[in-house]
Amino acid sequence: MRFVRPLAAAVLLSTAAPVAAATNQVLLSEILGSWQGDDDVQFVELVLAVDGATDVSGASLTFASTGAGDRRSFQFIADVTNGDAGRRILLATAHGAQVMGIVPDFILPSGLLPPRTGRVCYQIPDLLGGTTVVDCLAYGGFTGSNGSFGLPLAIGPDDRSLERVSASGTNRVDWRGRLAPTPANNANALVTLASLCDDGTVDAGEECDGAPPRDTTCASLGFARGKLACTQCHVDASGCIACGNGAINAKEQCDGGDLGGRSCSDLGFTGGALGCSAHCRLDTSTCDPTFFVPGGGPPRPECLATWRVTNAGQRPGGDGKAPLRQRCRDGDAGCDSDATAGTCTFSVALCFDHEDARLGACQPSAIARWELLGQTSSPDLLDAVAALGPSVVDSGSVTFQPPLDASERCTPPVALVVPVRGKLALRTRTTAASGMRDTDVLRLVCAP
Repeated sequence: MRFVRPLAAAVLLSTAAPVAAATNQVLLSEILGSWQGDDDVQFVELVLAVDGATDVSGASLTFASTGAGDRRSFQFIADVTNGDAGRRILLATAHGAQVMGIVPDFILPSGLLPPRTGRVCYQIPDLLGGTTVVDCLAYGGFTGSNGSFGLPLAIGPDDRSLERVSASGTNRVDWRGRLAPTPANNANALVTLASLCDDGTVDAGEECDGAPPRDTTCASLGFARGKLACTQCHVDASGCIACGNGAINAKEQCDGGDLGGRSCSDLGFTGGALGCSAHCRLDTSTCDPTFFVPGGGPPRPECLATWRVTNAGQRPGGDGKAPLRQRCRDGDAGCDSDATAGTCTFSVALCFDHEDARLGACQPSAIARWELLGQTSSPDLLDAVAALGPSVVDSGSVTFQPPLDASERCTPPVALVVPVRGKLALRTRTTAASGMRDTDVLRLVCAP
């Protein structure tokens, strides 16, 4: 199916800002990286999204195979003649043009287009001397950045073309594989390359035909389990499952003993042994039940003060997010430290300048003042904070004289009692000697 929806395609493009001479009303349309085992049979086809978009001189195509500084480019040195919306612009290698039997609008130098894994972009010069990326396609599991165009296609353009079928701006929605490529030039000359796929024989350029190779399995490809398929005469591993192969793949948080270098401490706990579930998600159930809860309030930084809470039932998960609302059920020994029915006694400490991997770079600061805001009264907490250094306590605030030096220090655990069906909101503000402030909140809820 050819893509000829210029109005839909135009939604990808910005017309709010002035552009240079080269048109931004052109999109990638079809790409072939290799044909029947020959990596020198290649073409890149573009499509005009609106009438009159013939001014491509000065625009360029950029190519990358890894995204790690290997970018190569082709610059258009002339415009095209025919400007009807839906017209094509064809670039093909010299050998590719011979094999396809079509005259391309531009000769594509050999070795620019990665045949199996890569990225190709159409871009134009801007008025500031830089470039503006108009459209990109990443394919074959490309590992570099693909900007706003989303995840790369899992498949590559070898022995099949990649063809645009829509214009949402997301690669995995907009593109599909085509067994019989259909290159067309700006003069509307079009050819169809006949595929040998599905003839029951594994021909040049094909990985399989009808069924995957007998000696290839999900396990041999590095997956843990699953079933291979043969799709468009290429081995299709979409039915394979990587979880369980001992290495982190795709969106896995962990895999067996591979925890991605993370520990309980990295996720905010005071210690413990981080685990990995059978579904390749980080398991914090064996981390300590005591963990740090950043207050979450503006302004930054968060690391001037943080809470240290013991609550086995609400510990952070694999993402390290600690709830600001800590809930405890009356009588739960994992969070209620009293033996009295009708109340929950939370164990809470306050720490200054705690180094927390979840918060990124944050410089320790000398602490000048700590305030308990609102109507909350907690003399035990005030006394515990005041005991961290020479200080003056006045109306719910502690002023350190002199300011505490820029090193981590924590109060002992303070018992905070909350009645059943009640809650306690601790709102605080910490001020550094530099004037920088950190506002935090912690809500303690006791459930029956």
